[in-house]
Amino acid sequence: MLPNSVGRPRLGLSVSKKVGTAVKRNGVRRRLKEIFRSSSVGLPADLDFVISARPSAAEASFEELNEEFIRAWRRLSKSSVGEPGGGS
Repeated sequence: MLPNSVGRPRLGLSVSKKVGTAVKRNGVRRRLKEIFRSSSVGLPADLDFVISARPSAAEASFEELNEEFIRAWRRLSKSSVGEPGGGS
């Protein structure tokens, strides 16, 4: 998570060739974008999110990726509470 001044949450994705073929990488990208889009209502408007997909993401279902995104967001929001420039 990084602060931004755009007024809406933004997503940055890194999906390396270790994830698989171009078709698999694009599938992971599409699923992660949709998860972010559907979750962006509940996210702070002043943050950029950067996600680096692991090779296991290629085999994960949409539901598994969504659960992991929610789990990671909860961990991050707990750890950034009280830090300057961090958290909700």
